[in-house]
Amino acid sequence: MGKVYLVGAGPGDAELLTLKASRLLAQAEAVVYDALVGPAILSHLPSHTERIYVGKRAGRHAMTQEEINQTLVEVAQRCKGIVVRLKGGDPFVFGRGGEEMQALREAGLSYEIVPGVTAGVAAPAYCGIPVTHRGVSRSVSLITAFSKEGGVPELDWEALVRLDGTLVFYMSMRVVPIIAERLIASGLRATTEAAIISRGTLPTEQLHTAPISSFVQGYLDYEHYTPGLFVVGDVVTFAQDYAWRSSYPLAGQRILVTRSQAQASRLVEILQERGADTTLLPTIEITPSHDWLSPEALRKPNSNTCIFFTSTNGVRYYIEGLQARGQDIRFFGDCTIAAVGPATAKELARYGLQADLMPSSDYSARGLVEAWKNSPMRQQMTHAILPTSPLASGELRDELASLGLQVSEYHVYDNRPIPYTKDELRELLDEGLDWITFCSSSAVHNFMALLNLHGLQGYATRVPLAAIGEVTAQTIQAYGLSVSAMPAEATLTALADALEGKASRL
Repeated sequence: MGKVYLVGAGPGDAELLTLKASRLLAQAEAVVYDALVGPAILSHLPSHTERIYVGKRAGRHAMTQEEINQTLVEVAQRCKGIVVRLKGGDPFVFGRGGEEMQALREAGLSYEIVPGVTAGVAAPAYCGIPVTHRGVSRSVSLITAFSKEGGVPELDWEALVRLDGTLVFYMSMRVVPIIAERLIASGLRATTEAAIISRGTLPTEQLHTAPISSFVQGYLDYEHYTPGLFVVGDVVTFAQDYAWRSSYPLAGQRILVTRSQAQASRLVEILQERGADTTLLPTIEITPSHDWLSPEALRKPNSNTCIFFTSTNGVRYYIEGLQARGQDIRFFGDCTIAAVGPATAKELARYGLQADLMPSSDYSARGLVEAWKNSPMRQQMTHAILPTSPLASGELRDELASLGLQVSEYHVYDNRPIPYTKDELRELLDEGLDWITFCSSSAVHNFMALLNLHGLQGYATRVPLAAIGEVTAQTIQAYGLSVSAMPAEATLTALADALEGKASRL
């Protein structure tokens, strides 16, 4: 039987996952998750992890709590490894984690609790609102606004007012006017500031502040702000001057990243630092190949040999393949090393190697060939080694051969497509995307293959496409599609700059 971890996923921003939560997700055999766990957090899961959706929001349940408890027990009984029950926020703050813990114990199953960051503190913080502040609020109360019967719970409203602190109401969007009315009727000043925070901590976060009396007038329906919090207290006034996220250059932009899961983290990080709402859809899985490790490939290259690295994957899997056969850094002692760009050179440095040649600006196969043509090292070289994948275009190989080099091309890694169901694709593509980014031709091919397989080709024409460089752009155009953004320099930072430039003109 598996061990169950009741894990808090935090309020939405995937970077607010705890280190322990992230580690467990990477190791999980199965994950049982609900509606408040977004794609950015699910992207931490390996492709082989079983995903079980038990969607649950106030008033709208895919399963009852009893059915969720039973599902969790059944999954744990048939699994042999780690089972993660992933819940939005903290599992013990209005997450009914206690009930699931009881069900696991009654079934004789092993469990552990992994707390998460709760939205009631994090969402206001992302709006510049401290839930406590010296001289303004000495307490914070986290309150559920949803009762088992479906209405507003019976609360001691006068006691809440007497606390003279910050009140944070969870699951409250359908009853905001009732809450406001009852607080005012119980003695709260009608001018007290209040706020609705929708999708807190996400780039699509919305903040609406006003005196609490305005939330009573007209009994407006605020349910379209779900999932949201209703925050009441004088600390809300801080949002006017201290909201720190609205100035981010990509704030509100929803961007789909198609890079392989192992490589996507840096691009996602760059985009999120600029305020973008990123969703990861890895279309390829990079796996090492061992078929290339022939006696010829293991022969130490001489001073007439240049090894041309065209990707970080080429660096990693070539060197690690050699290391698996007993080679070390001395293998490269006599040869020359060329790198297609800064990221590849940085990966080489991680293994203690320095690139002898790199293009000054055009970080592509064409740029690498031009740099080679102008290099004095060219005169003494007779042999080229290309660590690459079977999907490489062959452009660099053919160009080097035309310049008189004997070329040995080794397929040191494979690009394997990741399968998705039609519903999984639709869920990701129906998110109101502003951009889809591509960092390689293989990502384009696999993305289009997925769309064609499920009859979803129309999605590729509805959303602007961004390519990291000219080769990737040409692959997109070969499908009859337009490229709306492409940086002059083929780097992740330059790609983010290009998207930022487009957003600034909207």
